[in-house]
Amino acid sequence: MSGKWKMESGKLFLVFAFLACFAVNSFAQKETPPVGGQPKPFVFPKEEVYTLPNGLKVTLVQYGSVPKVAFQTTIYAGTKDDAKGKKAISEMVGSMLKEGTKNRSAEQIARETAEMGGSINVGTGTDSTTITGEVLSEFDTKFIELMADVILNPNFKNESLEQLRANKLRALAVAGTQAGNQAWEKFRSVVFTGHPYSQINPTADEVKGYTLDDVKTFYGANYGAARTNLYVVGKFNTVAVKAAIAKAFGGMKKGTAGTRNVPNVQAKKSLSTIDRPDAPQSTIYLGMPAPNPSDADYPKFVVMDAILGGAFGSRITANIRENKGYTYSPGSFIWSRYKTGYWVENADVTTQFTGASIKEILFEINRMRTEPVGADELQGIKNYLIGGYVLQNTSRFGVINQLENMNYNELSRSSIDNYVKEISAVTVQDVQNVAKKYLTEDKVSIVVVGDLKKITDQLKPYEK
Repeated sequence: MSGKWKMESGKLFLVFAFLACFAVNSFAQKETPPVGGQPKPFVFPKEEVYTLPNGLKVTLVQYGSVPKVAFQTTIYAGTKDDAKGKKAISEMVGSMLKEGTKNRSAEQIARETAEMGGSINVGTGTDSTTITGEVLSEFDTKFIELMADVILNPNFKNESLEQLRANKLRALAVAGTQAGNQAWEKFRSVVFTGHPYSQINPTADEVKGYTLDDVKTFYGANYGAARTNLYVVGKFNTVAVKAAIAKAFGGMKKGTAGTRNVPNVQAKKSLSTIDRPDAPQSTIYLGMPAPNPSDADYPKFVVMDAILGGAFGSRITANIRENKGYTYSPGSFIWSRYKTGYWVENADVTTQFTGASIKEILFEINRMRTEPVGADELQGIKNYLIGGYVLQNTSRFGVINQLENMNYNELSRSSIDNYVKEISAVTVQDVQNVAKKYLTEDKVSIVVVGDLKKITDQLKPYEK
C-alpha cells in the first residue's frame, strides 16, 4: 500500500468518524433510550444429584442443544492442606496428574482428548483441585473413563517431578519481579497472618525440597471419594453416563472428608510497603473484611462494590482514572472463601500520585458511607449485574461454576434461583447500610509497592 493511499484513507476515516459522531450526537439530542423493563425471573436448569456408595457426589444437568458435554471433578484438596514447609505441593500433585497414568502416557492423554474434540485440564487453588474437560457428546462415556484414569491411576515419576520443579522455579523467579504479585502476596500475609491463606507462593527452597514421597503422601491423604464432586453438564446419554460413572469411579477409595479451615481475621488499620527503586508506578492494594456468599448481606454488598469500584464505570474508576488521570485500570473485587470475605481495591498509579490516589479511594469509600447513591445509578448497576449473571449461566461451565459455588459455600438451592430477585430488591438504603457496616477505616489494610524514596512522605498520612 502506497504512502499516498495511506494518507488519503486516513483522511477518509477521519471524515467518516466525524460524520458518525455528528449523527450519534444529533440522534442523542432527539431520542432517549427507552426505560428498561423489570428483569424476568431467572430459571436455572434442573439438576439430578446422587451419591455413589463410596461417597462421591454426582450432579447431572441436561443443558443446551449443541452436542457437547462438559465435565468437572472437584476434589476438596488445595494449598490450605499443604504440609508445613511444603507450600504448593498440592499444586505439584495436580500438575502431575496429566503427566501420565499407569495405563496412558501424557502424550496418549492429550491425543485421546483431542480425538474426542476436546481437552483435559487440571488446576489447584486454595481449597480444591479441579479436573475439567469438554468433548463432543458422542464421547461422553469414553471421556469419563479417561478422566477417572487420570485421577485414580497417576503414574508419579521422578522425571515428571523434576520437569515441573524447574517450571515452578522459573515461574517463581518471574513472579518475584512483578509488583502486582509482590503486593498481593504481602496483602494476603498481612490480613491472614498465621493462616494457610497468608502464603500464596512457595519459596524456592520449598520447591527444591519436594520429593516424590511428598507427592505420593499428599495424594494418598487428600484424594478420595468423600471429598469429591463430579459435574456433568450438556447433551449426554443419562443412562450410559450413570453406568460409566459407577464403573469408572465406583472403586475410588472413600478417604477422609474435606476439611474446613476458616481464618479468624482480626483486622486493624495498617500500612505496609515494599521498595521498588526507580519504579515509575506504585501498586496499591487496599481492603477490609467483607461478607461472604453465605451471608445475608452478600447480595447488597455485591451491588455496593460494583458502584464503588467493581464495575468499569464505578466511582473510584471515574475519580482516579477519568477525572484525575492517576491510573489506567483500577478495580475492586470481593475475595471470598468458605465463611471468609475480603473487599479489595487495587490500582497501579503514577508514582507522584501515590498518596493522592489513596486519598481519593478513601474519599469515595467515605462518600459511599455518608451519601445515598442515586436511584438511576443504582438501577443501572443492578441491570448490569443481572445481565452478567444471566450471561455467565448460558455456558456449560457457567452452570457448573454456579453449582460448585453453591456446594462449596454450603448454600441452599434457592441461592441460585433467587439471585436475580435478591439483586433487584437491593435499595438505596441497603447500599449505604452495608457500606457503613463493612467499609470502616479502622480495619483498612494498605499495601504499596513502589519507589520508597519518592512515596514515603506521601504515605505518612496513612501510617498508624
